[in-house]
Amino acid sequence: MTTNRCHLVEVTPMPDVRYSLNLGYLHATAAADPQCADAYTITKHVIFQVPGLVDRIDAWLDTLEHVDTLAISVYFWNRAPSFYIVEAVKRRWPDCVVIMGGNDVSHQTETVFAEAPGVDILAHGEGEMVFRDLLRTLSGGGELETVPGISFRRDGEIVVNPVGERIKDLSVIPSPLLSGVYDIKDISSSRIIIMETNRGCPYSCAFCYWGGATQSKVRPFPLERIKEEITFIVTHAGQDATLFLADANFGILPQDVEIAEWLVAELKRLDKRIFLFTNWAKNTSKRVLRIADILYSGNLIAAVTLSAQSFSPDVLQIAKRSNIKPDYYRSLQQEFQQRGIPTYTELIWGMPGETVESFLSGLEYVIDSGGHPVVYPLLLLNNTEYTSETFRSDHSVRTRHLPYQITNPEMRAEFVVAHAKMSEDDWLRGMELRLSMAVFYGALLRGLLRVVSRQSGRRVVDLCMLLVDFLRTTDPATTVGAIVANHRDIWIDPQAFDADLIIGITGSDGIPEHLHYQALLRHLLDTGAFADFIRQAAAHLWDRLNPDDVSPHEYAELVDYQVFVVGALAVSVRRDPPSGPVTMPLSRRIHELLVETGQLPVPPVGFPHRAEVTLDPDRFTTSPVDSLLLAIYHGSVQVAKSFHTADVLDQGVVSLDAG
Repeated sequence: MTTNRCHLVEVTPMPDVRYSLNLGYLHATAAADPQCADAYTITKHVIFQVPGLVDRIDAWLDTLEHVDTLAISVYFWNRAPSFYIVEAVKRRWPDCVVIMGGNDVSHQTETVFAEAPGVDILAHGEGEMVFRDLLRTLSGGGELETVPGISFRRDGEIVVNPVGERIKDLSVIPSPLLSGVYDIKDISSSRIIIMETNRGCPYSCAFCYWGGATQSKVRPFPLERIKEEITFIVTHAGQDATLFLADANFGILPQDVEIAEWLVAELKRLDKRIFLFTNWAKNTSKRVLRIADILYSGNLIAAVTLSAQSFSPDVLQIAKRSNIKPDYYRSLQQEFQQRGIPTYTELIWGMPGETVESFLSGLEYVIDSGGHPVVYPLLLLNNTEYTSETFRSDHSVRTRHLPYQITNPEMRAEFVVAHAKMSEDDWLRGMELRLSMAVFYGALLRGLLRVVSRQSGRRVVDLCMLLVDFLRTTDPATTVGAIVANHRDIWIDPQAFDADLIIGITGSDGIPEHLHYQALLRHLLDTGAFADFIRQAAAHLWDRLNPDDVSPHEYAELVDYQVFVVGALAVSVRRDPPSGPVTMPLSRRIHELLVETGQLPVPPVGFPHRAEVTLDPDRFTTSPVDSLLLAIYHGSVQVAKSFHTADVLDQGVVSLDAG
């Protein structure tokens, strides 16, 4: 008996990945059904979304003997190449049945069928049982009208079947890890392994597909199965792989504590190192604090994400966002700091209802609470309230399609660039502030900015806004000026991206997130130009401060301190030969101010404030440069606090008193 050759495809933005959770679910569910197992030979393809992928599709299809059925999973970032694959397959094998599903195309029947004529069947919502039932029907000659949750064409007309209920008992979905549908080599050679411990989101955020479109009860996978999957991953994943728990709110369920404990215990038992990334529970609780303690102590996480998105009540009301209350957020930050766990707070720039001033106030609240703000532009996702015509009209939303990753024009997304409370000029200014915050508050001038803010009463965000003007005036004939100008240009015209300049600095395997920030820092640190750059930026600020804001002597010492700190960072980035700890004397006053503003560790009990700072530039020389710079951006490496070595304090090396 000749079986139907079914090919499952996912185009991923992640390099060095051979394991797809989505394709594994579909394959395992179909393979567990006797009728599907007899009728189909299933092959999975995880394709890395390199620039120019569409030009390579035909050569990839040459390697396939035949495609009888194609099932492809679509998200906003891979929409263009996924649609191209569908049409290319249909040209070669016109009788192939093409099934498409995924967040970006669910419930988008007319649009998808118009844009991708090669699609025969569109699957909506959770796909495992829909896919199984669909294969059963196709192989048995049944009627497509009997399959819940699909759309299809018949005689030129579009038929839309009602969507079935969500899967209440997730144990009915076979494990893609434990069912044997993946070879061990696929696991061991994948840089990132994705798994779920639960599904669903109880919130109804208008900008989010997870909750806004589905708002469903959180349904856990069985705890024993989760433990077995974790043991399987720890056993077979490569050293230093990343485990991504793709839950909407990890830490929302009591069993999540036991999951964290099991993961740490298995890593210790098998002497393995794996890094964990997850979406933390939106309204962070004491349970999240406990889980973070477990994972951070086990060296699995570098920081905890607090997803605030905005601190404006008007914005949150429009977004239907149940947020962390400001007072509770501040107390959480204090608890994380007491436990020594870094955090970063996600804010979205461009949310309807947000003004420039309300956004600056939110940024400053994060900083003043001891948090580390990380800013993302607002993207519109299909099937969310933000994308409805009514919402767009009510809030005068204007958008532009731009690359989600600037290095790859095929990975496009819909960015909000203006609305009733934000002009396009405002939006561009906010994107420039995002770069200024990352460069100066994240890395080069944080200590100075915090102290000057404390002394002058000026907000850190306002100081960083002044540094936007400094960046704008940088000579575009210089490398720094060219990077800054290109960063500004790409938000207007993405074709202006200067790949020779930016990738020439970061390398072709750089992390796409905030690439211009990485290029600017790498250039400054690699070439040693950081010292002059820091002094020029500080001089720009000084000229705009009042004479009584801070004394010239103290300001000059703060600038010297920043040059010293970034010099230690540069040693790590340049991979200079190990040199051991380096020390800089400080006046008692400056040391006290840096401690008071959280920029240096509080001296141990019984030790007075020290008059020097010792940093270990060798500490991060084994970290990939781009990962280190992104860690600084995300606040998990707090320059210079994280360079400060505890053993130096313990040994009393910093006990000199300079008066």
